[in-house]
Amino acid sequence: MTLRPLALGLVLLAPPLAAQDAPPQQQEAPACPAGTDPVVSLGFGSRYTADSKNRSDFDEASDRAVTAALKPIDDYINDLARLTDRLNDPETEPEAAQEAAECVVALILPWAEADALSDLKTQGANLSAPSRAGGIAFAYGAAIAARPDLANQGIEDWLAARARQTMTFFDTEAPPRASQNNLRAWAGLAVTQIGLILNDPALIDWGAGSAELVACTAAPDGSLPNEMWRGRLALHYQLHAVGPLVLTAALLPDRDLFAICDRAIPRIVRFTLAGLKDPAPVEALTGKTQSVGGKKQPRGFELAWLPAYLRFNPDPDLTARIRGIEKLGNSKLGGDQRLLWGTNQKDSEG
Repeated sequence: MTLRPLALGLVLLAPPLAAQDAPPQQQEAPACPAGTDPVVSLGFGSRYTADSKNRSDFDEASDRAVTAALKPIDDYINDLARLTDRLNDPETEPEAAQEAAECVVALILPWAEADALSDLKTQGANLSAPSRAGGIAFAYGAAIAARPDLANQGIEDWLAARARQTMTFFDTEAPPRASQNNLRAWAGLAVTQIGLILNDPALIDWGAGSAELVACTAAPDGSLPNEMWRGRLALHYQLHAVGPLVLTAALLPDRDLFAICDRAIPRIVRFTLAGLKDPAPVEALTGKTQSVGGKKQPRGFELAWLPAYLRFNPDPDLTARIRGIEKLGNSKLGGDQRLLWGTNQKDSEG
């Protein structure tokens, strides 16, 4: 069975959200989308120029090609996230929530039957696919938590295959930094969620171990060396690592992952949030002006992990700081995180 987070909800301050992260009521989405053709084969090169040693200089044409290759998958998991938001929202009518759960399973089943994401032709594809598989797993977990009768062995076998594929790649083929950076954290989160759905201790152990591996690389100040080497993108990638680390710890409260390595994850969070407020310390470490932080604040989906973090690490000042963000949703984390982890605004103010 899926371990569902407690139904609590929270609030934050950020610029306008991208279209895919807009609240469901602002999207004219049908009750059940038509679906997306399964993506079985995936292959693309790097987003960065060949001479970018720290992978911080984008090749514009290559960047567009990678985005285009991933777009059908990202559109698909955004559809799934909107449906899971609907079924998780306490204001949704019970019949509509039931229909949303049915739709989630109906949309995932063709991907399972086609063995989607099984033919990963390049290193980039192997590094990018796990977080997308994780998004699908979060949607499926939410659907069967609401409607256990919808559990489907074919889907679960397919998710198990994607988890094993991820584990094999990161244990044997991933580049040294990628095997310990934000990409490993996202892989660990995906495998954790699949392990919880399947009640598979080996998958859960690998996911927890991945979070510990990444978190324990943190310096005493909370900076992640495998992200700090990225020059002007260091804080961007540090932020990208935080979400899966926090969610994995939140999904596995019995593992006490927030306490490992002298509370490494809270230190990572503090360093990241301080850098977003004032990137000067990160710029001192990297010698580069950062692409995010200060006046260039992150988008809501990049901060969607905060309700889960605050659920286990209460901080009234941080709660107040984030109260103005309209939506904290991320399709790769299972949709609107306030519906899963937070308290509503009135309660948080009371």
